[in-house]
Amino acid sequence: MAEVTPEEIQQRFDRLTEIFSGIVTQADAQACRRCPYRDRHDVCTAKFRCHNQVAKEDTGDSTPTVLTCSHNGSFDYRSAWESDPRAADVARKKIARQQRRPGDNPARSS
Repeated sequence: MAEVTPEEIQQRFDRLTEIFSGIVTQADAQACRRCPYRDRHDVCTAKFRCHNQVAKEDTGDSTPTVLTCSHNGSFDYRSAWESDPRAADVARKKIARQQRRPGDNPARSS
């Protein structure tokens, strides 16, 4: 087996870093639009109550009711988990501060 040089190892690490940085960037962007508790079948997997949960229609058999996620991506879902109105307001303000980045135009809506 041929010996791998330190330069080749670094090139491989650089390539892996490039691949994973793209994945991380996409995951960060998606986390602001899609609830992390919504699976690929739109079923809510949260173990707590959220106002975006909707019970699927009863099929009449003995299967347990399945909660689906009604979040449509048009708002930041993170405030949905707050049951205390004051805490929800604090969460919304914190989210708004986090969404503003240097150089952003505050008059522009997302």
